[in-house]
Amino acid sequence: MASFPNAYIEQTQPLEPNLDTFGNAALDRLHAKGYEVTTGLTRYYAGAISIMAQQPHIGEYCPKDPTVARFGTEQSTERWLQKGGGRATFLLLSQVIDKEDILGHKLQGYGWTGYEPNETLPQHPITSAYRLGASALGKHVAGDFIQTVVSGTHKLYAPNDGIGLETWQSNHAAGLYLKVGFVIQSQTHQIIERRPTIDPKAPDGSVEDTRLYMAYPNELFT
Repeated sequence: MASFPNAYIEQTQPLEPNLDTFGNAALDRLHAKGYEVTTGLTRYYAGAISIMAQQPHIGEYCPKDPTVARFGTEQSTERWLQKGGGRATFLLLSQVIDKEDILGHKLQGYGWTGYEPNETLPQHPITSAYRLGASALGKHVAGDFIQTVVSGTHKLYAPNDGIGLETWQSNHAAGLYLKVGFVIQSQTHQIIERRPTIDPKAPDGSVEDTRLYMAYPNELFT
């Protein structure tokens, strides 16, 4: 049965290479590039997420992130952690080094999973989300971060439940999800909707797009 954290912790915990085959390989590649992935959320990193969530490329597809619906304040983030019984937060971090001394870590991305059933994904009740900060874009780490979040969730929090996500067809990340192994699960990808946009030239602050629901096949957890 799935069980997720629902409160801040004092110190995040690095993911260890004891995941599934794909997760371990992804974690190794991230380590080789100087990144690590931790799980859990401290108040410090909640603040860092609140700042990162205001970056335009995140706001375009994730408009709730910088608001009180999620990470707008320390208090709203605390309420969000309790949603649906809890949220597992994953952080992509890089080392801050000065004259060969490790001074700390810098947030490069964040993601989460949690129990949130969706009638479009009845066999995959665990929702998931993934964000990269601007300084990590173009570093070829997004796919491996996605994989470690999926594998880490399966290992630590939801070993028997399917993992899914919701995104938009125009989102560049949609192609990454497919490369990692997610599969489109709904015919809603044939329906054109309007979604909010930060583009000031868009009429009524929205653009046409198609919603995608994707699921990660359980048989990939080996």
